[in-house]
Amino acid sequence: MMKELTPCGPLDKKAIQWLLTLHQIGLDVMRTDRTLVFYEKQENLSKLWDILSVYAWIDTDVGYGQGMSDLCSPMIILLEDEADAFWCFERLMRRLRGNFRCTGNSVGVEKQLSYLAAVTQVIDPKLHHHFETLGGGDYLFAFRMLMVLFRREFSFCDSLYLWEMMWALEYDPDLFSLYEEPGSNITKAVGSNKGKPKSRRPCGKYERENMKTKSSDASLPISVFLVASVLKDKSSKLLHEARGLDDVVKILNDMTGNLDAKKACIGAMKLHKKYLKKAKKT
Repeated sequence: MMKELTPCGPLDKKAIQWLLTLHQIGLDVMRTDRTLVFYEKQENLSKLWDILSVYAWIDTDVGYGQGMSDLCSPMIILLEDEADAFWCFERLMRRLRGNFRCTGNSVGVEKQLSYLAAVTQVIDPKLHHHFETLGGGDYLFAFRMLMVLFRREFSFCDSLYLWEMMWALEYDPDLFSLYEEPGSNITKAVGSNKGKPKSRRPCGKYERENMKTKSSDASLPISVFLVASVLKDKSSKLLHEARGLDDVVKILNDMTGNLDAKKACIGAMKLHKKYLKKAKKT
């Protein structure tokens, strides 16, 4: 494959990597939302494959990562025009691509897992200690929830409902505008805006709570508190029935499709407020 030639000459490194990625995309497309009637049509599977393939080509930094098909699928279903679906997915990835960025030793979403561990340690120290005792202090069992924003934990409709609530609660017009600039350094840009007064009114409820405190903990994404809310809700079961990490994974998998999006968001907001109060005292 490495020596294969095209009519125009040898393939460059980018093209070779992209061709290798297409195989993984094909495998993931066939596994994505297979219970939905929508994907019984080959043309709809082709749309999903097309969008992911093009995105893998244009995003030279991150490329394609497993889980992106779960994020892209709703765009295909909701938007009939393939071009519209692509650009919606591309904008979504500007927000989430950091989760898929890989280095030699880690994946971007691991940073959120460390935040989750810190939050759980504050709001439910007993549960956090239990996870550490089981060897799960790295919270890798929550990897999928954060990576694909609960697409597999909630039903299709509820996951979309959850996304809308999350992004409405997190809405910040200053930050949102930065996603319109490809390749912009979001963290750096946010830092440059610190200290600048702005009205709380246009922001979502979650962001308004963050603006009330000057703590660095206020920058945590709401997704971290959503996972913490789910863990808190299952705390008793996890403490009494989980005797190993396999049990933790089984308990969390058993709730797939049975979670309430509105309840999860309300729980996340309560935990967020509680966490900020406790963090402020320390």
